[in-house]
Amino acid sequence: MAQSGPDSPQGNRKLGRGLANLLNAQPVSVTPPSAATVAEVAPPSGDRVVFVPVDDIVPSPFQPRRVFDEASLQQLASSVLQSGIMQPILVRKVGPKHELIAGERRWRAARLAGLEKVPTIVRVLSDEETAEWALVENIQREDLNAMDRAVALRGLMQRFGLTQEAIAKKVGLDRSSVANLIRLNDLEPQITSLIAEGKLSAGHGKALLSMPAGDARVNAATLAANFGWSVRRLEQAGQDAANAIEVAKTESPEQRQRNAVLRDLERQIGQHLGTKVSILTDANGKRGRMIVEFYGLDHFDGLLTKLGMHGR
Repeated sequence: MAQSGPDSPQGNRKLGRGLANLLNAQPVSVTPPSAATVAEVAPPSGDRVVFVPVDDIVPSPFQPRRVFDEASLQQLASSVLQSGIMQPILVRKVGPKHELIAGERRWRAARLAGLEKVPTIVRVLSDEETAEWALVENIQREDLNAMDRAVALRGLMQRFGLTQEAIAKKVGLDRSSVANLIRLNDLEPQITSLIAEGKLSAGHGKALLSMPAGDARVNAATLAANFGWSVRRLEQAGQDAANAIEVAKTESPEQRQRNAVLRDLERQIGQHLGTKVSILTDANGKRGRMIVEFYGLDHFDGLLTKLGMHGR
């Protein structure tokens, strides 16, 4: 069987296009012929479809998706029972087992549906090619969240020593997109979890990367997630923090101490109210104003309740 990796004679065509052609093969019945333990048929595309026992297939260590939605899998399992698996699962032989390359959701759904065998196409691929194919399938189908993409792209760099430029060519993204995604791995775990859960976008992550690492950045990310800040709003918060740092550099020791007390008060009041609080004073620190931010009528009503004004 001809190898179809990026170094094949078709190498200047994008990997994703080859994957799309493969996955657009003719629909295949999920019921294997009874005459053979592992039945083989040849669809019009010329690829051989092999019916492999579900238990002989194992997940790939290169699978970029780290979370599979159970409700979505149950829906797919119901569809598999009703209509069958319309596209073969892509695998490669590793010892006595078949390792998944593309189609893990279909394989998991088949197991939930109680199928004994599934249609597969067996390919001969290296570890690097397997990682590329798994990543490209998910990127093209938009099944990956930004953090799964970030972790997978960094894995290609670290495991195979690829440059960002090389990865960009292999997966069909521009180099700057690859660089920005990989940099998301530098964020704190609390922030990467918010991105993985879809509470923050990759754009939010990029804005947060412009802020100094630490608790202040985590707090900004938490506020952005809780109150639905836009990327622009988060960028402004980062700029405000940067400006405050620059101003602090010109302060006298007395001013610095007083402002440290004010910032601590802002933090305590903000934590109590669950929002951002700013305290501004005159030069003597005897007069000023306190700004309490709210991000919607429901949030405003909640603040009134915490201030003891509910129902007035």
